[in-house]
Amino acid sequence: MSDLPGPYRDHCLFQLYLEHKVHEIYQGKVINKLLDHTLDVNLDNIVDHRKFKIIKDVPDYLRFERNIPQNSKLLRIAQYNGYLINLKGYKKIEDFLNSQLSKRNTKNLHSKKRKLELQGSIEYKVLTGPIEESIYSNIFDDFKRLLLTRFDEKKIFNRDLFHWQELYAHTYPKLVQEKAMLFVIFKDNEPICIALNYILGNSMFSHIQTYHVGYSQYNMGDINMLFQLEWCLINNIDIFDVSKGRNPYKEKWCNHTYRLFYEIVYPKGSFLMALKAKNIGYRLSLMQKLRDIGLLGNIVNVDKWLYFKNKGRLKAITK
Repeated sequence: MSDLPGPYRDHCLFQLYLEHKVHEIYQGKVINKLLDHTLDVNLDNIVDHRKFKIIKDVPDYLRFERNIPQNSKLLRIAQYNGYLINLKGYKKIEDFLNSQLSKRNTKNLHSKKRKLELQGSIEYKVLTGPIEESIYSNIFDDFKRLLLTRFDEKKIFNRDLFHWQELYAHTYPKLVQEKAMLFVIFKDNEPICIALNYILGNSMFSHIQTYHVGYSQYNMGDINMLFQLEWCLINNIDIFDVSKGRNPYKEKWCNHTYRLFYEIVYPKGSFLMALKAKNIGYRLSLMQKLRDIGLLGNIVNVDKWLYFKNKGRLKAITK
């Protein structure tokens, strides 16, 4: 069984990066096709005794050796695009910036960073390894507060906030084991930007990041990305996966777009199971077509609707 918080279970990306596990329909060998090498970690299998299985968010830049039971069939449905930064071949951050950003964007980034650093004592810290739980607890409280304020400003529903205690409990041991890390930008000893990332071999996965809305004019997302990429290059991290969800920030920084798939495994001999799989596949394909034409996500924004629907629950979280 997986000890992942509820919303992340059955998601291949989260199982892989947050737990170093793969679903039982895959073998423990995973090949990164962008780098042409096998992930150099031991991956455990998550055993699933259900006859009808759905594995979400299977990325196409990784190749899994499948282990489908002989009496089962596999249905694969294309879904969201994912975004990542491939740093293979780059030695210095300036090399990447010159290839990815315009001269104007690079100049503006450095200018904003200098202006921020004139506002007080700015520190860039990466927290990982043995850490007192009291320090971790304080940082996570700040993390939650910044995330609440940021998404309240955007008026967008954030699923992580409603599972914060589970996330808190799951992340601490991963942090101690150096499988997770918190990238924190402090101003006068107060966090103004926090990112939670996970490490798997020479890849890093961006899970959650946010910043103090009072510093929006400094383009904190860009400054934080610069901070993380500099760390990646120093520590031989070749892939920085920022997951699914299209937005201008990801399109600006990412140099590779990949596809995520849902994979459904169902018994061959069951007409009802086959019908269920095809109905789910049809519904998922339809939803993706609506996203592709801009109806879902743009004209109809489900996360904005969920924000207003759950406003009462959100207020309870802030207390």
